[in-house]
Amino acid sequence: MKLSKSRFQQPARIELLPLIDVIFLLLIFFIFVMLKMTMQSSIKVDLPQLVESTQQTKKMLTISIDADNQVFVNEQSSRLQDVVTQVSTLQQKNRLPILIRGDQQSDLGVALTILDKLRSAGFKQLAFATKKDKKR
Repeated sequence: MKLSKSRFQQPARIELLPLIDVIFLLLIFFIFVMLKMTMQSSIKVDLPQLVESTQQTKKMLTISIDADNQVFVNEQSSRLQDVVTQVSTLQQKNRLPILIRGDQQSDLGVALTILDKLRSAGFKQLAFATKKDKKR
């Protein structure tokens, strides 16, 4: 049995429609992954509102105080006595500004104690996180 050559001489074709579908699915997948990575997962803190507050975009070392007065340094639980040593360890490589995020229901004394300890340890770039009051 002899096979005809005309049947095998057709040029190979690459179908583009399935390829485009796969590329769009990969693009959508990577967009969702990147959005999930950029969402800031942090400790739940209800920030106080101020009329005059500005948006900070620089990278900062964060100290969070939740409603139960638990202290977190960069989202890792810490005791009040160990905050300065943890911050010193994290600040050895680069001097980042320190942002203190305190819940409205937390005690002001805890935040002021942390502020005092950090200032006495030599840290000068300290700020409190607030949210802007939209009423005015």
